[in-house]
Amino acid sequence: MMHSHRPIDVAESPASLAALLLLLVWLLPGLFGLEPWKPDGAYSFGLINHVAHSGDWVVPYLAGEPFMEKPPLYYITAALFENAFGSWMSLPDAARLATALYLGLAFWATYLSGRLLYGGRGAWWAPLVLIGTLGFPVRAHQMITDTALFAGIAWGLYGLLLAPQKPVAGGVALGLGAAAAMLSKGLLGPGMLGLCALSLPLCSAGYRSRRYLTSLAVACIVGLPLPLLWMIALYRRDHALFDLWFFANNFGRFFGTNHLGPAADKLFYLRTLPWYAFPTLPLACYGVWRARRSGDAWRLAAPLALFAVALVVLTVSANARELYAMPLLAPLCLLAVSGIAPGGYLSLGGRRLWALAAAAIAAGLLLVAVHIATGHPVALAHPLARWTAGWQPHWAIAYWIGGGLALALLLVLWRAAPAERMGGQVWRWCWMITLIWALAFTLWLPAVDIGMGYQVPFGQLRPLLQQAASESCVASDQLDEPQRALIEYYDGLVTRRIEVNPAAAASCRYLLVYSREGWLPDAVKKAGLSPLLRVARPGDRKESVVLFAVPGTVGALYRR
Repeated sequence: MMHSHRPIDVAESPASLAALLLLLVWLLPGLFGLEPWKPDGAYSFGLINHVAHSGDWVVPYLAGEPFMEKPPLYYITAALFENAFGSWMSLPDAARLATALYLGLAFWATYLSGRLLYGGRGAWWAPLVLIGTLGFPVRAHQMITDTALFAGIAWGLYGLLLAPQKPVAGGVALGLGAAAAMLSKGLLGPGMLGLCALSLPLCSAGYRSRRYLTSLAVACIVGLPLPLLWMIALYRRDHALFDLWFFANNFGRFFGTNHLGPAADKLFYLRTLPWYAFPTLPLACYGVWRARRSGDAWRLAAPLALFAVALVVLTVSANARELYAMPLLAPLCLLAVSGIAPGGYLSLGGRRLWALAAAAIAAGLLLVAVHIATGHPVALAHPLARWTAGWQPHWAIAYWIGGGLALALLLVLWRAAPAERMGGQVWRWCWMITLIWALAFTLWLPAVDIGMGYQVPFGQLRPLLQQAASESCVASDQLDEPQRALIEYYDGLVTRRIEVNPAAAASCRYLLVYSREGWLPDAVKKAGLSPLLRVARPGDRKESVVLFAVPGTVGALYRR
């Protein structure tokens, strides 16, 4: 075992049951009881619905058009859950079970990696530090392919850690992780793992052996078949779609030659990580410093190399989003465990200060929840107006039951904190992040969901769109991917997009326009058309969707 040589001494971990329960209290809120939110969750749900209804596992479709940004692993998984459990719960909730699955797999991999590096005493700290990372909870709970990518990266890292001791098992884990990463978001994930695997012999003598070469060979044998099968099936289905995915959405995005995605600032991740990865990043820096002083830094070669490789790859890429930094957290949380060093006990005053902070946070969260339920205190109405617009105060009993159960369990888990100073403080930090997340995404959720989802505005559109579809067809101008996906889900309509296929849209007598800050097409403004209906999410004053009845046809309107 890797930890049997010179283990890095870390604070004694909490009991396994307490750690597992804390992970569950963190995981479940935010997965259930909400509609698909813009942007990523909404368009992902459209793709999931297509796979669920069509059974097409090769080409994902969004509102009638092939969507080749990402391979279909997450969509297929979510579609299977939707078909299996969609009759028992809402379709979005059933689809988000895929997120729960991949997060569970990621936690398992980080636990196993922690056990390899630090033994049983440190195994649970890796997933616990992960859930306490500021930038992780929101994205990790969304209906997005990045959760499957994250799980693949986590298992690939576990395979790299295991490879010097158990080359076959390590190769299997690495191969499966790389395959999952590739089938989730394309070549970027396996590229990171591959570069890390090739760099490790330069970093540590433990990776300069035939056993490690055997492990890499096993990884290739295990990891290549499924991605190759999908790529061959895609190529045989449509050469153009294969080229669109392989070249435009992998190399084109990375090098910026196709001008897709948000443009990168080369310092973006250096500015983002201090808050996004807090407190994991400073803990990791301290842990690496401790390991270097004790001569044990070589044992951290795999997570160090993966973090460095991934950071360089993301920095060089032409696109940048805070979401894309998620893979960095897989190695970072393992490095952070080495920073949870023993050293004295947390004083009574320190424990009381943590308890006071926790009580204040819980009181604030509950006060907002009471306002959502009753409308009082009235003073909160204005600061919360953006998030609770369209909500009529009432007691959402199911959400209060969920929040009450989470709070009761957290109160029990508060006493599970280790007595040692650093370990106790890390546990309490993770506990408070879980408290904030669990209460906000139970007690606050029904009110926030109305403003973040599209169920209300697209429900208002439904009668007019169904009438329009029965009379003619509906063209659209500038509808983005989330809106097209949710109009198909809520209204059962696929519009004919002017910007993609003007010939198909030309014969339509109705036009649906996405308007940002009052924008309308010049053709509409010149014709002086009055809208049949303008809808927007409650509280959203920037974006709206406008339906027009066109005299004649849309083709004649745009030729004026």
